Amino acid sequence: MVTRFRGHAEARLDEKGRLKMPSVFRKIFENTYGASLFITALTDDYLQIYPLQIWEEIEAKVNRLGAMSPLRRKFMTRANRFGTEVEMDSQGRVSLKPNQRHLVNLEDQIVLIGCTDHLEMWPADRSEPSMDTDAFSLEDFSALGI
Repeated sequence: MVTRFRGHAEARLDEKGRLKMPSVFRKIFENTYGASLFITALTDDYLQIYPLQIWEEIEAKVNRLGAMSPLRRKFMTRANRFGTEVEMDSQGRVSLKPNQRHLVNLEDQIVLIGCTDHLEMWPADRSEPSMDTDAFSLEDFSALGI
């Protein structure tokens, strides 16, 4: 059974701003994590979709910084300002908030990219990274240990 998000899938948002989760990713949510998700925008470029269980682990790590940590406050403010806890419905649909769609310019066509423990949701017209800036160097591979 696959328990990691790998690869990518193209999808569309419906007129109500809902994403119908592609089956390749929906099966992983349903079989491994359940229907509870946390969707946020930690950058202005794309949304992140986390299984709620994984997001709670991230929150626990960040909370270890202590309540007065400026970095903790910055992270939690950003994550929650653009974040929402949602349930995937029985048809595999997930509702996105208008402020989330607006922030990263999600309109109709999107691309979901697997990132092992979560998904990135990109507008289709910005999902292709520039090969000049995102190409791997030998030093990058070395730093990754591969």
